[in-house]
Amino acid sequence: MSLRTPLTTFRRTFVTSARSLAEPATVPAQSGFSPLRDLLASSSSSSSSSHFAPAPIASESQTAARGHDVHSIPPKADPTIDLFTNCLMKDGKKDEAQKMVSRILTMLNQSTNLPPQPLLKQAIISSSPSIKILSMRKSAKTVLTPRALTERQRTRQGIAWLLKASEKGRKGGVSRDQRIAREILGVLEGQSDVFKWLEERHKIAYLNRSNMTAR
Repeated sequence: MSLRTPLTTFRRTFVTSARSLAEPATVPAQSGFSPLRDLLASSSSSSSSSHFAPAPIASESQTAARGHDVHSIPPKADPTIDLFTNCLMKDGKKDEAQKMVSRILTMLNQSTNLPPQPLLKQAIISSSPSIKILSMRKSAKTVLTPRALTERQRTRQGIAWLLKASEKGRKGGVSRDQRIAREILGVLEGQSDVFKWLEERHKIAYLNRSNMTAR
């Protein structure tokens, strides 16, 4: 028995195996990988669609809700302090009035060791009346008619009474800012002529309450 036959058969099997490795494997159309291919295709299409989807446009209500409300924005200056400054102003010199207000607040702070602005506001509120008295002519006689004041009118009247009561020590050579600071402390302590004027006005309004509807 010769050795050529086994060598020939071995050579043939080696050549066929090499050809099978060199040629690309063809997958039939109905193979077991079609569900996996479909899944990959669906995921890629969904990712591409979500990737290029346009951003939602915000509605008008959402854009209007952003930012701050107009009523929540604080004013540049405190309305009460600004009105107090305007009442102190003479001949349109507001810079001098602002310097006087600054000195008054400094005196209040030095006297009480407390924040001065709340003290000034409390003094103005305590000296502000809630009504005014009008003199009206009715059937040949004068009738006193009480009327309610607005918040600004009340504040302005309280400041006017504070300044009027501070004129008491004018002849003593005391500066105006010192007199006003002293009067503010007097109002906070309940020792001021402002309370007499308040009681008198409310008493007159109470006695003439039946004339509130007079026109």
